Amino acid sequence: MGRSQLIMAAKVVALLVVAVLLQVIVVSHVSILGVTGDLFLILTVIVAVSRGSLEAAVFGFFAGLIADIAYFSPLGVRSLVYVLAGYLVGVFVARFAISKPWSVVLLSGVTSFLAQFMYGLFQYVMGPRGGFLTMIGTQMLPEMVLDALITAPLYVLFVRTGLLPVRHVEAAQFGGAEE
Repeated sequence: MGRSQLIMAAKVVALLVVAVLLQVIVVSHVSILGVTGDLFLILTVIVAVSRGSLEAAVFGFFAGLIADIAYFSPLGVRSLVYVLAGYLVGVFVARFAISKPWSVVLLSGVTSFLAQFMYGLFQYVMGPRGGFLTMIGTQMLPEMVLDALITAPLYVLFVRTGLLPVRHVEAAQFGGAEE
C-alpha cells in the first residue's frame, strides 16, 4: 500500500470518526419535522460519488455497523442497506458521470428514501406489523428532504478542504485541482 493510499484511508477513517461523533452528539438530538438526519448514509453517498463503488461499499459496511451499535438496532441490517446504497450509488455515478453538486444532492435524497424504504421493509418483516405506509409519509419523505439538504454543504466542504478528491469535471467548478 502506497503512501497516498494510506493517507486516503486515514482520511476516510477520520471521516467515519467525525460522523459518529456528530451523529450521536449533535444530529440525533436535532429533530426537524419529527425526523433526524442520517450522516452515515449521507457520507456513504458522498464517498460513493468521490471514491467509487467499492470504497463506498466498504465505508457503508462500517458506517452501518457503527450505526447499528449506536442505535441499539439488530446488527447487520443497516450495514446491508448501506453497503447496497454505497455500491449502487457508486455504480450509478460511474455509469452516468454524476458530477454537479446539485445532482449529488438529488442522488442523496433518492438514496435516503430508498434506504429508509428498505430498512422499513426489514423492520416490517422482523418486528411488529406496524403501519408501514404511514411511515412513508411521516418519516421517509421528510428524512429524504432533510438528508438532501444536509448533503449540499457537507459535499462542498469535503471537496474544498480536500478531504475527499474532486472529480475531473468538478475541478473547474470548485477551483480545485484534480487528484
